[in-house]
Amino acid sequence: MNKYEFKYLIINAKYKTKYEVIIDINNNEIYGYEALSTFEIDKEIINTEEIFRQLHHNNELFFDLEKRNKQLQIKNFEFHKKLFLNFDADIFITEEQKEFWENFLTNNRKDIVVEITENGSDDESSSKSMRDFSFWLKQMNINAALDDFGQEGSMFSFFIMNNSQYIKIDKSFIKQIRANKNYIHYLKGLLLTIQVNNKKSIIEGIETKEDLELAKKLGCDYVQGYYFKDYNIIR
Repeated sequence: MNKYEFKYLIINAKYKTKYEVIIDINNNEIYGYEALSTFEIDKEIINTEEIFRQLHHNNELFFDLEKRNKQLQIKNFEFHKKLFLNFDADIFITEEQKEFWENFLTNNRKDIVVEITENGSDDESSSKSMRDFSFWLKQMNINAALDDFGQEGSMFSFFIMNNSQYIKIDKSFIKQIRANKNYIHYLKGLLLTIQVNNKKSIIEGIETKEDLELAKKLGCDYVQGYYFKDYNIIR
């Protein structure tokens, strides 16, 4: 597929948002939702990771798409809960982009949490972009979450972790513990580190009742995953 065909498909794709629930483990109530993009092209749901991987090579189209996505994600959200929005720092590069996101995010900062993601970037400069974006969010007093902590191939940064109010622990931790119980000690240490640094923890990948009981036993703050799929909303 050449870049012109890709641009046409992206512009004309049907767009929806899945609002995936985040549960407060202390009272089992809904704390917030993460907005996840879905794209339907020719009646087929397309893997968003593949789309974002290609968009990293077309900054203008990436920015235009994410402007539309984020505006709709907030417009269609009516639940009076925290809304977690995924943001790739590579759409925060030019002065035009910075000006747009400054207005957009500061106008909505009371209700949102910005999840700093990587989304398959293969550009070495992306790590600097993520640091700069993280620093800017802190300056603007906008709550941030470090997404997918511990995911295979993801970047680890104490700088971004220190600037984030929420640490989202990747589902790979739960998968590893299912396969080898000894890995639970890694997760215990991570949760303790998050707690003593006055951050909030969100364990992703909760798929079974046993996963939920483990998260409760470990004492994390929030959980997210397939186990709560009945609470998810698509708009």
